[in-house]
Amino acid sequence: MVDEKTAEKITAAITEGKYKIVSKLIDPLLKEDPEDISLLLDYGFASTNLQNFSDAIKSYTKVIELIPESSSGYAGLGFTYRIQGENQKAIESFLEGIKKAEDNAMLHFELAETYFDLDQYENALKSYHKAIQFSGIENEVEILHRIAQVNLGMDEPDKAIEIAKNVLKKDPNYVSIYNILGVAAYMKENWKEAKEYFKKYLDKIPDDDAAQNILLEIEEKLK
Repeated sequence: MVDEKTAEKITAAITEGKYKIVSKLIDPLLKEDPEDISLLLDYGFASTNLQNFSDAIKSYTKVIELIPESSSGYAGLGFTYRIQGENQKAIESFLEGIKKAEDNAMLHFELAETYFDLDQYENALKSYHKAIQFSGIENEVEILHRIAQVNLGMDEPDKAIEIAKNVLKKDPNYVSIYNILGVAAYMKENWKEAKEYFKKYLDKIPDDDAAQNILLEIEEKLK
C-alpha cells in the first residue's frame, strides 16, 4: 500500500513531467508489491515518456495479465507501440481496449491518430467521430481540427473549410485552425484568402517554418 505522501509525490512528478523522479519513486514500491495496478500504470507511463519502451511494455502487459478487462493497460500498450512507430501493434492494442470499454473516448482518439499516421483516412474519420461521440464537448474542438486535417489529406478542401469555420464558431481563439484554412485555400488556388489565413496563423505562431515557406510561395504567386 502506497502511503499518502508518496502518492502525492508521484502525482506531482507526473503532472510536472518529471518522469525520472516517477521511476525512482515507483521502483522500490513495485519490488514490494509487483501487482499494484496503479503503480504499474504510472510506471508504464513514465517509462514510455523516458523512451524506456521495453519497461513500459512489461508494465502494461503485467496490468493486462492481472486484469484482462483493463482498457487502461491496452491504452498504455497501444500508445507505447505508436510512439515507437509500431503502428499495427498499436492498432491491435487500441482495438482490444475498445472491446473492453467501447465508450473510452481516448482509445478512439488514439486509434484515429494511428490511422491518420498511416494515411488510412476513412478509418481515421470513423474513429475521430467515435471520440467525439464519447467525449462530448470536452475535446470537440481539438478532434474537429484533426477531422479537418483528414479532409485535407483526402483532397477535400471544401469540407476542411466547413469544419474549420465550425471550429472558429465554437472557439474563436483556436489559432491553429487558420493553418488548416490557409492550406485549404492554397489547394483551391485562392491565393488572397490563403495569404490572409496564413498571416493570421503566423501572427500567433511565427516559428512554423512550413507555414512561412507556403506564405512566401503565395506572395510570389500574387506578384
